[in-house]
Amino acid sequence: MNQEGVLALRGVVLIPTGTRTMEVPMTKLATGILLTLCVALALSAAACGGDGEDTESPQVLVQAPGSKSAEDELAKLEAKTAGRLTEPRVYHTATKLNDGRVLIAGSKGPGTMSMPGPPIGTAEIFDPEMGDWISTAPMSKGREHHEAVLLGDGRVLVTGGRGPISYLFSTEIFDPVAGTWTVTAQMIGARVHHHMALLEDGRVLVVGGKIATYLDTSELYDPAADVWSDGGSISGKRAWLRATRMADGRVLVSGGKRAGMQAVAEVDIFDPSDDSWSTAASLLTARRSHTSTLLPDGRVLVVGGYGADKEPIASTEVYDPQTDTWTSAGTLQHPRADHTATLIGEEFVLIAGGLGEFTLAEKFDVAAGTWSEAGNLNLARNLHTAALLDDGTVMVTGGFDGGQFGGRSDSVEIYDPETDIWATVGGETVGHEGRR
Repeated sequence: MNQEGVLALRGVVLIPTGTRTMEVPMTKLATGILLTLCVALALSAAACGGDGEDTESPQVLVQAPGSKSAEDELAKLEAKTAGRLTEPRVYHTATKLNDGRVLIAGSKGPGTMSMPGPPIGTAEIFDPEMGDWISTAPMSKGREHHEAVLLGDGRVLVTGGRGPISYLFSTEIFDPVAGTWTVTAQMIGARVHHHMALLEDGRVLVVGGKIATYLDTSELYDPAADVWSDGGSISGKRAWLRATRMADGRVLVSGGKRAGMQAVAEVDIFDPSDDSWSTAASLLTARRSHTSTLLPDGRVLVVGGYGADKEPIASTEVYDPQTDTWTSAGTLQHPRADHTATLIGEEFVLIAGGLGEFTLAEKFDVAAGTWSEAGNLNLARNLHTAALLDDGTVMVTGGFDGGQFGGRSDSVEIYDPETDIWATVGGETVGHEGRR
């Protein structure tokens, strides 16, 4: 007990009232009120004859932030998800903006495997401060399987993909201040299932993909001049590859698929200092549709994907650019492909979803190099998106519901890394349209 008659122990504040005990969870909104209440109650106790000595008086229990029950934490996350997307989405993109909001763009449209509908060009924004989704201006074309990257000036570049009629050359930029899209210079060649990386000098590297055939070409975009230029060729034609900018500014391009091969182990590195390509050590396991994540220590973590037999794989590996070597990083509990990987702080990489009827998420401990469970999503999903929010939680949106023939989903989930809780306020699957 301190001099004011308030006991503080392990984040809990106890205040004498003289009548009963109250439990009051603290929130940002209530913090100031509760502090005022603490002082008022202490003064009131003194005015009624309190002399600072311990008595039998009951006390007010004020629960500190971080000590909420699992039910409280779940309710908090559910409130944050703010409902569903404005429409079901898959093959869409999610880009975190500099102001903390998240831009969602494009999607496969309604249809069936035999009669696929045209892709859609609508876009929407999640505002964490408002806790709600708002529609914004649509893209100039419907797109699916496109790519998006945040530019150095805070705008978002979207490239290629599958359009209503054919594969797309076109690109466009979203201005989050104006809430508008601007059509920009076309790429040299159309492409889909490609990948992009923002370079340190502000340019954007686009590599690989396919149209009628697989591509080994790359292109460089200068947003200041709105000009595309030839970026040279990688070692082999492939799509469903991954491009990751490393700590030294070079870009690691790993895996993929080419004609006659369901997965390859090839790795190339782009050096922006002279715009050159070189080969690097091959992956331990051939894979495509995997994830590739830059770790805080400069290594790159590669997880899952489809293997040479077209089935999802559980193997993971880490690339060390200092030694040009790959080493095993362990095995997932579930083989995964078409999943997401999100670096949370400097501690963990969250792996969520993937093809199959499972909901278990897993996380990689960067320091220990080990895998552990990370709770269960409320919906088994693949080809969804994931975005790290400013408060450290992860938002997952849309995707196919469950297995290969699941329909498009509009559901949204929020993951809390402190509790491993996944929260959602619902969502629904539209049809059983299948993948393409």
